[in-house]
Amino acid sequence: MQGCKTTDLEMSKTQDALRLIKDKGLTPYAAAKEAGITPTTLYAAIRREEAKGAMASCPCCGTVVSSEKIDYSVLKDDAK
Repeated sequence: MQGCKTTDLEMSKTQDALRLIKDKGLTPYAAAKEAGITPTTLYAAIRREEAKGAMASCPCCGTVVSSEKIDYSVLKDDAK
């Protein structure tokens, strides 16, 4: 594979920060700092992910989490 850059196969810093939030439960601020990006950049990515349905704010505490981690069946009807 001549001419192939290894960086093409790596995740971007923003993707890495999103993974840190989803997998390790870091706050957006902490994930941004660990990934080496500004929190503003990460919050913009989170808004895009929320629009796609991949991430959501917890209806109980407001923390940004992977939408698959929210169990809507245990919430009151008006929480969703």
